[in-house]
Amino acid sequence: MKTMKSICFFAVGLMMTFVFCACSSDSEPEQLPPPEPPVVEEPDELEFRVLVYVDEASVKGHLGGSERRVKSEMDILFSKTSNFFNAGSKELKYKYSYTVADIVVYQGSSQDATFRKRVYNDPIDFSKYDVTVLFDCLQDNGETGNGGAAHGGGSDNRSVVTVFANPGKKKEIFTDDTYKTLAHELGHYRGVTDMYQYLIDAKDNPVSHQSFDVPPCIMKWTSDGVWSEYAVNCMNLSAGAKQIGKVFPDFFNSLYPKKIEINVTVSGKPEKGAVVKIYGSRAGATGRNRDIYPEVFVEGKTDTNGQYVLNDVKKYFNPKANGFANVPDDLPYGRWFGFLAEVISGNSKKYVWMPEWEVQMPHFEGKDTYKVDVTF
Repeated sequence: MKTMKSICFFAVGLMMTFVFCACSSDSEPEQLPPPEPPVVEEPDELEFRVLVYVDEASVKGHLGGSERRVKSEMDILFSKTSNFFNAGSKELKYKYSYTVADIVVYQGSSQDATFRKRVYNDPIDFSKYDVTVLFDCLQDNGETGNGGAAHGGGSDNRSVVTVFANPGKKKEIFTDDTYKTLAHELGHYRGVTDMYQYLIDAKDNPVSHQSFDVPPCIMKWTSDGVWSEYAVNCMNLSAGAKQIGKVFPDFFNSLYPKKIEINVTVSGKPEKGAVVKIYGSRAGATGRNRDIYPEVFVEGKTDTNGQYVLNDVKKYFNPKANGFANVPDDLPYGRWFGFLAEVISGNSKKYVWMPEWEVQMPHFEGKDTYKVDVTF
């Protein structure tokens, strides 16, 4: 009897297992939802590490007397620079933090060839430094030339900002407006050109005798204290690229649109045959102000649609490299900084300014054409 109970129990258990397995084989396995992708938060602040060079004579003299004191003051200077930089616009995509990563106190002349090779061309550790700032706050050791600030570059797409003293005057970088100057020069580091180079006085425009101004911008005058829309667009585009040239080869030239399209209408209708003459705007040079070059650069007539079109715009702004005639030998940076268009319909004449920075604005909107409407 005991044996019979065991057999029955085994049979019932076997039957239950069979039923369970049979039911399970007829159903689909439960589908789990795909895992959520990890949330990657974009930083709201970009840090740029600065390698600072400063002359020994100034460190031991008017800048504080010791490297420790100068390091402390340098941290404050770049903090003020960052604050001024960020206060320039609420439209900046990020906050910018320029921090001192290292200070090198150098001896001798800042114009020494061996020293300049070290600053501009010798290998640099980009894992530690993003931008270099060279201070020479006292002219000595045979140094010559006017002071001020300039932005330059060396090998490996590095960026070097220089701040030099004027002859016979110590540069008080910790108590003067050097922090504003640095913001301007670091604007160049972020890809923005000098806006003041587009200013034209009426006396320097022999074509229409009109003056031309640009919007307030730190890249115009540091005292403006604000970034123009153009400057903001450039910086938002270059954003976190520590060496812009590596991430955006030929950054500035890539901003030109494909076409400039001048549309001429008379009494609301497209005007065929209107004459268009283009004059170039030059940056300033020694002994000469920024001006409009008085000879026609290119000219033509509007088509049946009332349009005059320049294709491949970049080549027009870089005329020396593209074989154009009527280009002066005196053309700083080898490029026009803008155009002044003279449009003639019958006995009527109008002028249109096309500064380089404005011509580039469509790029930031994803457009390939800069359009100008001229109405008679």
